[in-house]
Amino acid sequence: MRVKRFVGDNVAETMGKVKRDLGSDAVILQTRQFREGGLFGFFGKPKVEITAAIEEQPVSKKPISSGSTVQTRVTNEPVYRLQPQIQTRTEAQVPHLDSSGNSLARENSQTSKTVSLEQELYSMRKLLDRMNKQMEGFGGEQVIWPVPLQKWADLLQDRGVQPKLVKRLMRYLQQNLREEDWTTDSRVRAKLKEEIQTICHNTATIQPGVKKPRVIALVGPTGIGKTTTIGKLAAGFSIVDKRSVALITADTYRVAAVEQLKTFGEIIGVPVDVVMSPSGLKDAITSHSDKELIFVDTAGRSPHHELHMSELKSFLDKAQPELTILVLSATMHSADQFKVFRRFEPLCTHLLFTKLDETVNGGSILNLIEQTNLPVAYLTNGQNVPDDIEAATPERLARYILGEENRHA
Repeated sequence: MRVKRFVGDNVAETMGKVKRDLGSDAVILQTRQFREGGLFGFFGKPKVEITAAIEEQPVSKKPISSGSTVQTRVTNEPVYRLQPQIQTRTEAQVPHLDSSGNSLARENSQTSKTVSLEQELYSMRKLLDRMNKQMEGFGGEQVIWPVPLQKWADLLQDRGVQPKLVKRLMRYLQQNLREEDWTTDSRVRAKLKEEIQTICHNTATIQPGVKKPRVIALVGPTGIGKTTTIGKLAAGFSIVDKRSVALITADTYRVAAVEQLKTFGEIIGVPVDVVMSPSGLKDAITSHSDKELIFVDTAGRSPHHELHMSELKSFLDKAQPELTILVLSATMHSADQFKVFRRFEPLCTHLLFTKLDETVNGGSILNLIEQTNLPVAYLTNGQNVPDDIEAATPERLARYILGEENRHA
């Protein structure tokens, strides 16, 4: 087996060297990116290194005797590892004669060229696929971007954006910015925000009912700030927008939550009902038919507890809310956010993110938004009622994701 190391400025160039030197049967053993030159590892030129190998096996042919049938066989034929779906020829490309003694080579030349081209294209495609996969994380190594853009990739990673999404955003910058603009921070940031806003385009806020109350239920796991958030919403619509509002709490598991909501209601002059069962929830909603908005606070539920989720569904079935908002904390780990979201998703119509002032990983919400069609309704960024809540917009989301909106930092 012959093993050789190849170095180039990019994947395509290095792969071409491998193919020209070792051919289509080359096996990629290792791929890495590194920087050449520079000072103490900085400002070096990005390079791509590929270590490849080819198994060299002898080809033996039987001698051709005069007047005998031509039978040239290849023994110990190497396996075409990069093109398993292309049938390889086991007989040498030698002329065959028809019954009239004429050569069939010319008739088959076009077919041979076509097969050869197909093999070449297939080999190239397989090499590219393998190179791309290995460049994405062979041996735990990370993709290295052009020096002016690397700090933006680092920023996104530090903000909690997943590597796959970081790659998408960085490729967008490369494709939509001139190379001479990569060093201008204002232009890079503007273009980056533009794409993030595109991902976060789906936003929608609460609108009061016209002929009947609009019922809005807030759901989610424990400890994410549902009760405080519902107080902010009720206060904003009641005090600021002068709408008629009612509050209903089905969170009888926590006495503190009930007392907190009653206190909110007394301060802003909004009635608060406490219900113990799904049927009681339905009756309470009916009793406030003169209101424009009815907010329902539900108990925090563990997404891993089937009984809790079943109880929540029973309350929602009776309430029949027009909007069911899943409340998620921006301080949650991205993987936990996904798990909670997937469990609550069948019950929900909107998303709301809390505690954006308490995390440096605001980029994690982008990971979730990119995976769902549910609109984002509101964002909360503190404990003050009713001030620390905002209607979600693509621009505000982008600012939080990039760390531009932490007022308490």
